[in-house]
Amino acid sequence: MRKYLLILPLVLAACTPDSEAAAPIPGDYELIAVEGVEVLGQPTLRIAEDGAVFGQGPCNMFTGQNRATLPALDLSALATTRRACLQEGGEHAFFQALGAAREAKREGEELIMTGPDVTIRWRAVTQ
Repeated sequence: MRKYLLILPLVLAACTPDSEAAAPIPGDYELIAVEGVEVLGQPTLRIAEDGAVFGQGPCNMFTGQNRATLPALDLSALATTRRACLQEGGEHAFFQALGAAREAKREGEELIMTGPDVTIRWRAVTQ
């Protein structure tokens, strides 16, 4: 009887529905806010399975590689275009926040990136 009691929790854990499993981090996102403040434009982010990242900031595009293993983040070396932006729109603060983010986690349809004194919230884009 004791053998069965030890096995039962393992069997029940294996039966957990996929909807309760954590959503994967790689995917496409649109910015909700940086530190609770909206940023102008429509910033986007794509995180690939191999750690490649690219997207659109408030004005300029960016690309790079997450140099850490998810859910950890190291986006400090992003390459950006250098377009002349008609409005600043939070461009500098946006890229500073991305560089400071150290961890990512999914909560439902949101991706939340956090680091020392920074929180960036993204909404998953379904295609």
